[in-house]
Amino acid sequence: MSKKMLVRKINWRNYLLFSLVAVVVFALVACAAPAQPAAQSTSPGAEQSADQAANECNPPKLDTITLAFVPKALNNPVFEITRSGAEDRIAEAYPGVKFEWVGPTTTDAQAQSQIIDDLTTRGVDGIVLSANDPDAVVPAINRAVDAGIPVITWDADSPKSKRLTNVAIDQFAAGAKAGELLVAAKPKGKVAVLTGTPGALNLEQRLAGFKSVVDKHPELEIVAVDPNYDDVQKAVEIVEQRINATPDLDAYYFVGMWPFFADLGSMPNLKAFVEKGGYVNSLDALEGALNAVDQGYANALVGYSWYGFGQTAVDVLMNKILKCEDPPDPMYTDLFIVDKSNIAEYQKKQKETGGRW
Repeated sequence: MSKKMLVRKINWRNYLLFSLVAVVVFALVACAAPAQPAAQSTSPGAEQSADQAANECNPPKLDTITLAFVPKALNNPVFEITRSGAEDRIAEAYPGVKFEWVGPTTTDAQAQSQIIDDLTTRGVDGIVLSANDPDAVVPAINRAVDAGIPVITWDADSPKSKRLTNVAIDQFAAGAKAGELLVAAKPKGKVAVLTGTPGALNLEQRLAGFKSVVDKHPELEIVAVDPNYDDVQKAVEIVEQRINATPDLDAYYFVGMWPFFADLGSMPNLKAFVEKGGYVNSLDALEGALNAVDQGYANALVGYSWYGFGQTAVDVLMNKILKCEDPPDPMYTDLFIVDKSNIAEYQKKQKETGGRW
């Protein structure tokens, strides 16, 4: 065999060997490629187990938990019954949990935001807030939530924030109910409105609900909407002055029961107004408002349970902290009407429970 033929034979063998190796490598790569994503996936059962592991709670001991309630202001007594509800619920169901009641002296959204930030820095375990301004407190609420602290609102909401839920009434519906009661009693005439701090979402919603009914009756005219900035004494002064300044006034709507926290005897103009046929109704049915209906300073109330707010708010936070349960949003409680037909029943309930109902 010539040298040239020998070289060709060797090269041909090398070519066959190279081709065979290439085929084997290609086959191995082709077979291995689909296996890679399969190795990264998991079965439905495995995914469920992973989700359960991610959501598994590690609840702290009760005596290490601190809940903080932040009312709109410490000078507004309407919030005190919520405080009682919260404290009673903790004592009854969550012994050892620490409770804090901290708020601005007067309605002040900036001060309220600073309080939330302070609570966040301290690392409390849950915050319940009645928001003075729905937008101003958003950054502080979001900082608390981002720090791992669940926040809920009660009564006055901050819906654009990261809060879990709002424990409240349907504020618009409550205002509309007050409007319906007023229209039924006084289908025409001049109406005055007493409200609290302008911009508070719950109060704005109540007023909007009221107007949605009254505005459908062209013979009714709202002649004034007076803010008292959640100040009881200022509310008394406004009511007395408004009645005196508007002798042809026919009806008065209180968006909240501020004047009825004062001594009823300090409002002789209001008493005379009702005695002469004027109509007065109010939201809230706490003790002072019940006394107002009983003694002839008001005709009707649209009530709900402030005590229940405190109990529900505690349960919502504790379910989140201990069980990682997210509540429905919002959480509305029922409304009820108090007037001369059932005032004795509510007065009895108030006396027997001390307002804890």
